[in-house]
Amino acid sequence: MSHEYPQSWRAGLGLILFVTALIYLVEAFRPSALLAFIYSSLAGFLLAAALWVVRWGNRIAALLLIVAGTLIFWHHAPEWETMVLSLGRNLNLLTLFLLVPYFGIIMSVGGYLTALKHYIQHYEKQHKPHPYRLSTLLTAGMGVILNLGALPITYRIAEESFSGFTRKKMGMVLLRAFGFCMLWSPYFVNVGLVLVLFDVSWTSIAASGLIMAVVYMIMDFIFFRRLHFDHDQPVYRQRQPAPDNSHSGRTIAALSCWMLALLSLSFTLDILLEVSMLTIVSVLALTFPLFWALAIGSVREYIQTIVQDVCHAFDRLRNELAIFISAGYFGVSLSYTDLGDSVSQLILALSFESVYMMSVIIIVLTVLLALAGVHPVIVVIGIGSALKPELFGTSPGFMAVLLVTAWTLATQLSPFSGSVLMTAGLTGVSPWLIVKKNALFVLALIVVLPFILYLLWQMNLV
Repeated sequence: MSHEYPQSWRAGLGLILFVTALIYLVEAFRPSALLAFIYSSLAGFLLAAALWVVRWGNRIAALLLIVAGTLIFWHHAPEWETMVLSLGRNLNLLTLFLLVPYFGIIMSVGGYLTALKHYIQHYEKQHKPHPYRLSTLLTAGMGVILNLGALPITYRIAEESFSGFTRKKMGMVLLRAFGFCMLWSPYFVNVGLVLVLFDVSWTSIAASGLIMAVVYMIMDFIFFRRLHFDHDQPVYRQRQPAPDNSHSGRTIAALSCWMLALLSLSFTLDILLEVSMLTIVSVLALTFPLFWALAIGSVREYIQTIVQDVCHAFDRLRNELAIFISAGYFGVSLSYTDLGDSVSQLILALSFESVYMMSVIIIVLTVLLALAGVHPVIVVIGIGSALKPELFGTSPGFMAVLLVTAWTLATQLSPFSGSVLMTAGLTGVSPWLIVKKNALFVLALIVVLPFILYLLWQMNLV
């Protein structure tokens, strides 16, 4: 049974989370043992607060990780400061989760989403309707920056812009298109995590990740023809005269400039700065929308929306707080054991020293555990902390792309993942029905994507 704090407490916890993220960002650029200890201690406090209100499954998983990590720490007797600092290990991921939605807020405040809706209405009026194709492109485009927020936004645009589609099929189209973004976008937590685990830069894996994403979309197109739901509810919208597109066109042009400037700045800073892409994206999420709001004269409305978001931040991220902080704590404890060698040797034996089979085994393991309700971050941190790329004769970049792929496919098939649950909520169907309809698609990708990654490795592209 979970409990709820009073609204004033939840707002206060949201403010503490925001301040903790700010301290982490300052420490990332100005390393300080004191600041690291402060934000790690605050992370421990937020973990304790979150455990009281999260779903029972996440509570059990987090408690098991904390207990296991503490037992390992006690056995190896590190300094107690190490245990405290371990609580802040994954604060980079939580900061990304907290701040990335600010990109979506400025898009809404700036009127870009409304302009995009009008532009699509005008386009459909002038051309043959292709609701699923356009929705795929919208999700793949906006999802690169907006993350999970792209799903409800695109679905709402579809409802208000397209003249006809079926509800369940549209939801599945959006879910699959979302996977394209997860395979390469630096604005996603799975990409950011593996960069930290294997100490690689985003630019070193971006090309291979994008190639994997393109292959993924080709498979999506192939399996789209087989996508069908019984009793799928049609959504019709009477076609009306297209709205005036002159203003919308200018706004869309401004949106394009905004996205291009953001992506260019992200890539440039990744090359120039020594901090991780996770930190760069978080800083840009905090500053870039604010400067843009100043430029377009919407700063007051933007700040008001941000204040509301901070007040609800704890509610929005309570489950992530429990899982990510406890997983980071456990991951640090594993570094004191020889489990890495044991796990690597076991996978090496099971794969018969085949890099391709090793890749399939890791993806299958991640997907199966996700089906059982184990969050991919736990699996990826566990495997990423344990595997030694040199033992398999591969590069850290190869392992990074492999774990990004494993996380992506796990979220496509797990009934407990945020993307599947959101799709189920949008379409009004059971998450298990979505899993059933996506099973063959994911199974095919488990075979194809590791093979593509193996070819990229053979060609020294990763």
